[in-house]
Amino acid sequence: MGRRGGRSRSSAKVAAARRNGARGGRPRNADLFAREVQGLCERLSPRLPRVDPGDLRLIVRCLLLPPARRAVFVIRRKDGRYVF
Repeated sequence: MGRRGGRSRSSAKVAAARRNGARGGRPRNADLFAREVQGLCERLSPRLPRVDPGDLRLIVRCLLLPPARRAVFVIRRKDGRYVF
């Protein structure tokens, strides 16, 4: 009929399931990306004490995204030109 996958309960698999998530599967890509952003923000925040943590998170997130999904920040200058 087929193989019964996921039935093996070795100690290594149980430990990996606990690390990856409560249900025992791999974390979703969004969760992995959030962990990566959080870790980088924790490393950078002591070096950038004057940057708001929310702004730092937004900047790091935008830099880690692929170029097609990055946000572009546009501001209008006093002379009427737009810069980003």
